[in-house]
Amino acid sequence: MIKVKLQNRCSKNKTIGTIEVIFYLNKEKVHFSTKVKCALKDWSEKSMRVKASDIYSSDKNLILTNILARINNVEVKYRLKDRVLTKEKFLKSYNRPDDFQTFHDYCVDYLHRTRRRLNINTIKLHNSALKKLSYYEPDLYFEQITKDFLEDYLVYLKKDIGNNDNTAHKNLSVIKKYVLQAIREGYMDDNPFSDLSIKRSKPNVVFLEEEELLKFWLLYRDYYLDKKYFTTLQFFLFLCFGSQHVGDAADMRTEQFNNVSFTYFRKKLLNSKPEAVTVPLAMPVRIILADVLGDRDTGKIFEKLPAEQTMNRYLKTIADELNIKKKVTLKTGRHTFATIFLENNPNPKTLQTILGHSDIKQTMSYVHALEKTKQRGISCFDKFISGGKNHH
Repeated sequence: MIKVKLQNRCSKNKTIGTIEVIFYLNKEKVHFSTKVKCALKDWSEKSMRVKASDIYSSDKNLILTNILARINNVEVKYRLKDRVLTKEKFLKSYNRPDDFQTFHDYCVDYLHRTRRRLNINTIKLHNSALKKLSYYEPDLYFEQITKDFLEDYLVYLKKDIGNNDNTAHKNLSVIKKYVLQAIREGYMDDNPFSDLSIKRSKPNVVFLEEEELLKFWLLYRDYYLDKKYFTTLQFFLFLCFGSQHVGDAADMRTEQFNNVSFTYFRKKLLNSKPEAVTVPLAMPVRIILADVLGDRDTGKIFEKLPAEQTMNRYLKTIADELNIKKKVTLKTGRHTFATIFLENNPNPKTLQTILGHSDIKQTMSYVHALEKTKQRGISCFDKFISGGKNHH
C-alpha cells in the first residue's frame, strides 16, 4: 500500500496554506497540490484532516477523501494486474479524464463528434460493430480491453454469431480506431492491439470477362427486354463502361459531361476534401447517354431508377437468361471496368486515377483478381503435352 502524507504547506509569515499530497513510488517522490486551502490553526497534522473549526471542513475533508481514494484506485489497478507503478504511470492514470463510465459511453460520444466526417456506410459499419461489442460486454471498462479480451471477442464473433473471417476482423478494425483515439485522449495507457494482428479484408471481386460483357451488351442492343429489366441493364452497362460506384453514377448530371470525358467527386470521400475524378468517355457510354437522354440536355442522367436491391434481383434474372453463373450485382459493373481495363492497359497507377482510389492498395485488388484468370488461361498450353507424346 502507498503511504500517503497530507501536508499543509504555507509560505513564511502566512497563516493560510494549501494541502499537498506527498508519497513515494520506487524511491521516486510524487508531490502535487490538492488545491484545498486551510488555515494552519484549522489543520490537524496527526489525522490529516481539516478541523471542525473551519466552517467548510466537511466539504474540504470530502475533497481530500476523494483524492486519497483515487490514489488508492490507481495503485490497486496496477497491483491486480501485477504491474510496476512508476511516478510517470501514476500521474498519467491519476489525471485521466473520468467523464465516461464505460468504453461504450466514450464510443458513442466520439462517433457523435466525428460523424460529419464519415459517410453513411462507414457510420452504419461503426454502429454495427459497436452494437455487437456492447451486446458481448454491456459494462465494458477501459481497463478490461486487453489482448486476451480481444482474442476472446474474435472467437465470439466467429463461433457464436457466425461472422466470417473478413467480417470479424473488420469489426476488430473498427474497435481499434476507438481504442487508439481513447489512448490519444488519455483514457487508456496501453494499446491492446500492439501484439494483435488484424487481417486485412479481402474484397470479393466479381467481374465479367470480355466475352461475358459482350453478351450483356448485345442483349441491351436488341431492345426487347421489359422496361424494368432494360433500365437496369442500361444502368449496369453504364457502370461497366464508366467505372463509377453505384451511388456516384445514380446521381450524375448532364453538366458533368463534355465531349471527351466526365468529372465527379466520389461520395465516399466528400468529407475528406477529395480531388475531382475525371474519366474519359468510352464509346459505349456515349451510346448509353444518347439512349437515356434523347433530347434532354439538363438534369440527372438516370431520372427514375429502381432501388439497388431491386436492380440486383433483375440482374440475376438477366444473367440467368444469358447462362452466366456468376453472382452479378451492380457492384460487378465497377469491378468489370477495372479488370478489363487492366487486361488491356496493365498500368495500376493509371487505373487508380480513373477509379479515384486514394490508396494504390485498393487498386491492386483488381490485379490479384486477374491473377486467377491468368492462371486459368495458361492451362490452354497443357494440350501441347498430350500432342507432343503422339508426335514423332
